[in-house]
Amino acid sequence: MQQSKCFSFLQNSTAALAAVVFVSLSFTSTASFAFIEDGEARRAILDLRAQLSASQKAQVELQNQLDELNQETAKLRGRSEVLEKQVEELTAQQKTFYQDLNDRMKKHEPQVMEIEGVQGKVQPGEKEAYDAALKAFQDGNLKKADTGFQAFVKKYPNSPYWPLAQFWLGNSEYAQKDYKSAITTLQTMVKRYPLHGRVPDALLTLANSQIEAGQKPAGKKTLENLIAKHPDSEAAGLAKQALKRLK
Repeated sequence: MQQSKCFSFLQNSTAALAAVVFVSLSFTSTASFAFIEDGEARRAILDLRAQLSASQKAQVELQNQLDELNQETAKLRGRSEVLEKQVEELTAQQKTFYQDLNDRMKKHEPQVMEIEGVQGKVQPGEKEAYDAALKAFQDGNLKKADTGFQAFVKKYPNSPYWPLAQFWLGNSEYAQKDYKSAITTLQTMVKRYPLHGRVPDALLTLANSQIEAGQKPAGKKTLENLIAKHPDSEAAGLAKQALKRLK
């Protein structure tokens, strides 16, 4: 009887021990599995952090490169504007240079001009010579004017200024009472340029020179010719008055 109880106790104790061992092993296995899962999660988080950090670093580097590119673009734009300004200034300088060169060349080359209806080539220094003689006449320096106009008509016989120089020379000679010279000078001018705008005034001075020189018939005829050919001119009105005085 006692053996039976003792055997039963051992069985119960063994079963209880087995249950304790099973529970213990189950707990140990579950804890180990949980520990393994927690480690993998940590590594995944660390990997994500590392990837995020690398991504942020790459983004920063990309932004820096973009900033550098913008700075270089700004520098290039500034250089481009400077170059454009330099090109504009150089173009303006070249334009001024060529214009100045062209003006200088014109001073040394004949220029086709039209002077009071007469067209022709004006040689370098020609206009200056004419202007100098005319200024002397206007200033009352008739001797200098005569010298200037005489030199001009000889040096520039084909000049468009020639009829004007001849006209003023005749008037200068008349003013100095050199009537014979005035007659020759003005007749030459009228004969060579019969349609010139100064012809009516030239004929009036010619007629006055003829009258003063004692050639009244010739002077009268010149006045009549003036009135007939240029009736609407101011000189024609003066010629009519002169004819009345001759009667």
